[in-house]
Amino acid sequence: MRRTPPGRTDCAIAYLRVSTDEQHLGPEAQRASIEGWGRLRGVSVLSWHIDAGVSGASELQDRPGLLRALDDLVTLQAGVLVVARRDRLARDVVVAATIERAARRKGAAVVSADGGGNG
Repeated sequence: MRRTPPGRTDCAIAYLRVSTDEQHLGPEAQRASIEGWGRLRGVSVLSWHIDAGVSGASELQDRPGLLRALDDLVTLQAGVLVVARRDRLARDVVVAATIERAARRKGAAVVSADGGGNG
């Protein structure tokens, strides 16, 4: 697969995931975390995507919100896919690695707003 040139590192696409309505890190908390991260780092969040009711072990093809987020990386030339915490990306390391590879192919890095797993 052809790799897209790197996107702008001052522009991000946000991805939120919640598997149930009862989580303490619901969509509002995730959004607030990402907004704070963006303000501190001077990064503009260009679009927001959510997968509600989706398990952290779900494969990439079973996450329509994430698929749209990955498409926006190219469309909006963003260099960052941001999540509030790494476990919002995936709870399975193989799934997480698949998502990170997909983002890299689209010219972006995956970053968590809380700093866990960055770098």
